[in-house]
Amino acid sequence: MARWGRGHTPTRHADKATWMRDHRFEWLEIATYPAAYSAQCAVHGIRGGAPSNKIARYYGPAGAFETRTETTDMGTTVHARYIGGPVT
Repeated sequence: MARWGRGHTPTRHADKATWMRDHRFEWLEIATYPAAYSAQCAVHGIRGGAPSNKIARYYGPAGAFETRTETTDMGTTVHARYIGGPVT
């Protein structure tokens, strides 16, 4: 069982990746992470730069998604969008 804070719903990365592929170039909020480190782990997984990251499997191939982060009162929010093939 995953260890989540009270009231936290796990992010459904498979659903989010599918939505972004259907809506190319549109930004989507992935999740807000209370710790900046957790947000950076998600960013690396989405960009495909962290093969050991469990969410990376939903966002392949590497470079097909862009990310941006925003600091909020609740932590660090990660946004992503599908841009197509890998960035060269």
